[in-house]
Amino acid sequence: MSVLHLLSISLGARSVQLIERVGIVLVVIFVLWESVVVFRTVSFHEILAWQAPTRLRMSSGMAADTLAAFNLAWVTAASDFSRFTAKKSAATTASFLGANVGLFWFAFIGLFATIGTAVSLNHFDPNNSDPSTVAAKLGLGVIALLVIVLTSTTANAVNLMSAGSALTNMTHRLSLNVSLWLVTIAATLVTFIPVYLASFLDVFEAFLDGIGMFLGPEIAVFLVDYFFLKRKDYRLGEFTKIRGAYWYAHGVNWVAVASWVLGVVAYWGLKQVPVIATTVGATFLAMAITAVIYWAGMRLTQKQSIHA
Repeated sequence: MSVLHLLSISLGARSVQLIERVGIVLVVIFVLWESVVVFRTVSFHEILAWQAPTRLRMSSGMAADTLAAFNLAWVTAASDFSRFTAKKSAATTASFLGANVGLFWFAFIGLFATIGTAVSLNHFDPNNSDPSTVAAKLGLGVIALLVIVLTSTTANAVNLMSAGSALTNMTHRLSLNVSLWLVTIAATLVTFIPVYLASFLDVFEAFLDGIGMFLGPEIAVFLVDYFFLKRKDYRLGEFTKIRGAYWYAHGVNWVAVASWVLGVVAYWGLKQVPVIATTVGATFLAMAITAVIYWAGMRLTQKQSIHA
C-alpha cells in the first residue's frame, strides 16, 4: 500500500482524483459482497446474541473519545476538498449525508463481520477486527484483499493530499508535489510502528487518542471564532493581508494558541479522572473548556484594544 501511495503521489493530484473515483466503486462492491458473506456465515440472531469478553470491553467514555477523534479527523480532511464545491449545499448537506451513510453502513458491516468471525472461530481477538483479517477469516479470497488494498489507498490519498497541502501552506518554499512526497515518505515510516512497538489495535487507539487531544480543542477554537466572535462573517480578502484584520500579533493569534494548549492540557487532565474517562470521555469536555477560554480571552483582549 505504501508503494501504491508513492506511485499515486508521484503522478500528482490527477492520479489521486482517478484513484478516488475507481476506489469508491470498489468500496461499495466489497461492502455489499462482505455483507452477503457475513449473513451466510452466521445468522443475525447469533450476531445479536454474541457478547464480548468482559475483560476486552471498551468503556463508554473510551468509545466516545475514539469515535469523536475518528470523526473530527475526517471532518477536517473532508473540508480540504468540500470547500472547492460550486454549491454551499454540496460542501455541507451532501458531505454530511454522504459521510454518515458511509460511516454507519461500513461501521455496522465491520462490526457484524468481526462478530461473525468470532462466532465462526469460537474465539474473539480484537486485533482480528481489521478488514484484511476479517476477509481472510471469512474466506473472501485474494480478490477481496486486493480490493482492500486499493480502497485503503483511496482513503489514505485524501489524508496525504490534506497533509501535503497543509505543509505547503506552512512552508511556501515547498511545491505541492514535494510536500506530497515528504508526507508520504513520513507516513510510510509511521506504518512500521505497530510491527515493533505494539499490536495494530493498541497503536491505532493511541493514535486516535492523540487526534482527540490535539484536534478537539483546535476545532473548538474554529467554531467559537466563526459562529460567536465573527458571527459567520469572515472578510476573505483580509486573510492574506499583512497587518490586516486578522494579523493579530505579528501574524499569530496568541489567544487562540494559548487556548488550544490549555485545551490539550485539559484533555490530558480529564483522562486521568476515572469517572470521566470511563463514562462521558474527555473530548467534548475539553472542547467546551477550550471554547470558554478562547471566547473569554478574545473578548478581554478586544476590550483592551478598544480602550487603548
